Amino acid sequence: MNQRKETHKEICHCERSNLKIGISITPHNPPVNWGETGGESCRRHNSSTGTKTFFVTKMKRQFDNIRNVLVVRLGAMGDIVHVMPAIKNLRRVFPAAYIAWLVEDKVKDLVEALPEIDEVIVFPRKKWQTAIRYPHKYFKIAAELRMFLRKLREREYDVAFDFHGNFKSGLLTYLSNAGTRVGFSKGYCKEGNFIFTNVRIQPQQKKMHRIYKYFSLLEGMGIKACYQRPLFSISDNDRYYVDDFISQNHLHEKPIAIIHPGTSMFGKFKRWSPENYAALADRLIKEMNYSVVFTWGEPEHKLVKHILSLMQYHATIACRTASVKQLIALLQRVHLFIGGDTGPTHLASCMGIPTIAIFGPKDPSLYAPYGDNALVVRKDMPCSPCEKRTCDHVTCVSSITPDDVFQAVLELMKLPLASGVK
Repeated sequence: MNQRKETHKEICHCERSNLKIGISITPHNPPVNWGETGGESCRRHNSSTGTKTFFVTKMKRQFDNIRNVLVVRLGAMGDIVHVMPAIKNLRRVFPAAYIAWLVEDKVKDLVEALPEIDEVIVFPRKKWQTAIRYPHKYFKIAAELRMFLRKLREREYDVAFDFHGNFKSGLLTYLSNAGTRVGFSKGYCKEGNFIFTNVRIQPQQKKMHRIYKYFSLLEGMGIKACYQRPLFSISDNDRYYVDDFISQNHLHEKPIAIIHPGTSMFGKFKRWSPENYAALADRLIKEMNYSVVFTWGEPEHKLVKHILSLMQYHATIACRTASVKQLIALLQRVHLFIGGDTGPTHLASCMGIPTIAIFGPKDPSLYAPYGDNALVVRKDMPCSPCEKRTCDHVTCVSSITPDDVFQAVLELMKLPLASGVK
């Protein structure tokens, strides 16, 4: 993508509370925390709102002449969605800059749909993980790695923002040779990520929604961050593909509700049961007159077929979405989205679709879909929220009933229960 895609002009609405941020600045080599030692180029600024931020005059002068910016957030879909508002702010502040995003191959389509991004640099993790099992492919991997690093360095980035904050993203940010490498300070990143950055931002709060945490990298550099919904560039072919599916299944005759019952295989233990999804879908059809469509990824088609076999009313299996762009085209046609704590749920919410998120172990104050158009359904348990990767009982999910979710739909849609319906 060498040509700048047209961006839509939007008014930036600041919907966030005052976010307190600290910053420690280091030169390229060696790392020294200037924010703590009181280096000559560092001064403290107290804004009228009471927000305390360290501004670095040297960095501010450099930011006046930014030409090339690298964004690093490798995955996953939900996290990338949460980074998007920060990227819209970067484009607002640097309208003429060349902005590239380094992302893993699995979710590159999502980043490619953003008009603010000039180039998507793909880190082929999935491809290399598969190839590394075969020794005869090592030379090919080595050659591809050299080409990848050449691609990563060719722009000579003025600044790189590492929103991911783990060892892998930090190493790749360092290997980009960006002059200024902005990341989170120790305690706010993982796996020693801070050793690879030379501008380290410390949000004042440990517990904050991920969108606000990502804003802190900008705020720490003196960039005012305001929430804006992302817009997506979708091809006519993808729209026609979805239009044909909706027309052939006569879905345009009623409001459409999408249910996404799957999760990544990594988060499979967080799934709500097929029986619950079937009961909920039947009520949406019977009591609210929705056309219910079940979306799915490659491993989830059998799951969706099983749910339909448990239903009393007719629902539709969504067309195969070969890319995230086709999923976005489908979401643009719907009126309600229901799903678990998974990427498509965050994607639907950020598009302004009324969204119900069925949450289990994760903390919604950190990870919930953002905005007034989304509601989280969860049950308070003594053991939750938690960050476990496996669980023997997952009571936090299994205790949520179809009626709990249905009542959330009524609340979100501002619809009273129909007379005579129990």
